[in-house]
Amino acid sequence: MKSKTAIYSLTGLAALSIVSASLGIGIVLQMQSTGTVVKALAFISFWLMFLLLRGITLPRMLVMVSTLFLLPMQLGFYFAMAMLILVLVADFRHVRPWKLLISYPLSFSVLIAFGIIALSKTYVEGGILYFVTSIVVPLLCFLVIGNSREDKPALDLWMRLISLVAIVVALFGIYIAITNPTERIGSTWSNAMTINGFYILAFFFCLGLALGAKLNQSRLFWLLGALIVFLGMLFTYTRMAMLAIVFGLGLLVFKYRRLRIWGFIAIALIPLVIPSSMMQRGEMVSMLDISILIRLIAWYKAIFVIADNPLTGIGFSTWKDIYHNMVPLPNLYAQHAHNVYINLFLEIGIIGTLAYIVIIFKSMLLYHLKAVKPKNDMVAFCVLTGMLSLLFACLTDIFIQQYAISLLFWITLALMVKESASHRKTGILSGR
Repeated sequence: MKSKTAIYSLTGLAALSIVSASLGIGIVLQMQSTGTVVKALAFISFWLMFLLLRGITLPRMLVMVSTLFLLPMQLGFYFAMAMLILVLVADFRHVRPWKLLISYPLSFSVLIAFGIIALSKTYVEGGILYFVTSIVVPLLCFLVIGNSREDKPALDLWMRLISLVAIVVALFGIYIAITNPTERIGSTWSNAMTINGFYILAFFFCLGLALGAKLNQSRLFWLLGALIVFLGMLFTYTRMAMLAIVFGLGLLVFKYRRLRIWGFIAIALIPLVIPSSMMQRGEMVSMLDISILIRLIAWYKAIFVIADNPLTGIGFSTWKDIYHNMVPLPNLYAQHAHNVYINLFLEIGIIGTLAYIVIIFKSMLLYHLKAVKPKNDMVAFCVLTGMLSLLFACLTDIFIQQYAISLLFWITLALMVKESASHRKTGILSGR
């Protein structure tokens, strides 16, 4: 009886959440052109029909979510969240006995509490989206994936899907960059900086799949894929992305002696393939590149704002409004703090940020202890390296708070925790 009551309650909550998501999607649609609305509705209708006909499972949902990275839109982001809720309901109808598992309940409780406090202080347009990406997405991903069926392995599938999408996007990006050499275009993505968070993780996914491939043809395919993704990243002219790749490759060659020669060769060859326009950006450093100056001033000013609001922060995206009166010159203005950790301190305070960080690094530590360490699994270590490299890149940006990268990051992290649990039970990584 309790089990049925719980399922009915969860179904009601899911219905309410989907209605809320539908209202949000409706509001977003009203601000779009007719062509965009038609394309969005066609995309949503296709996936809804597919899931209803084939059944709603986590792997099928991940296939749907991966296609969103071909052309990220807020509408697709909200649709993906609604589908996550449907997966949770569908999986609970197949699980007996019914039991809701919540990872890190204390950390998530603290994060949600301080997220709601920050939301109460939010008044800037777009602030609610950052509440969703920073608070709702982590909780939803861990709830859905943590309670998914054990017979549905997903991390290996997710790696392949993201890698394939990244290869397609990078190929298009390379073409666009070559045909428009004077412009900084982010391929199909609207932001040439944000796409690098996607590329960084996909690059190490490709390397992991290459190292785990049993056939030489598969190994060559994924190595070529890694090269294509890397070239796509190069043509976004973002220096921090290059540093993140070097950071990750450094971790790999330090961990595995057999990779050291090839790793050092790859790192040494990077300067030879950097586009001339990016070299010019690098030379600007000696003349104090304005992008570096913008970040330095933002970090300096953020320290004082954090000191005035240490516990609860100032609210999501509020910095975007108050910084107008703090920046010395208009052309040095920054919409955010250009560092995800500083930005979180600003928005949700020290305690909320610590809870956020604890969830991330506890998950990574668990994955290392249960998936990487027992058999020194190189594929699993590539996944871990990709996530660490992405967090390293967040030292100069807020990648994992942007809606596209937030979904990518937290789905991957939740899958890593799920994989760790499966590894404990079976002694092997699922899907390998």
